[in-house]
Amino acid sequence: MTDRRHQVLLAGLDRAGLYDLGPEDAEAVRVLADRLDEPTVRRVTHWPATAGGRS
Repeated sequence: MTDRRHQVLLAGLDRAGLYDLGPEDAEAVRVLADRLDEPTVRRVTHWPATAGGRS
């Protein structure tokens, strides 16, 4: 679970202020990292970072 897409998702959540992820969150990140290509992952992680006021 340390591939680039997984790292990008975690970094985006971190930028959005979401630090304390539970088991269900970790599973959701894993599923997204497994199913999405990297450009889509980058777009998806941009959304919460922008909503959190950090672009």
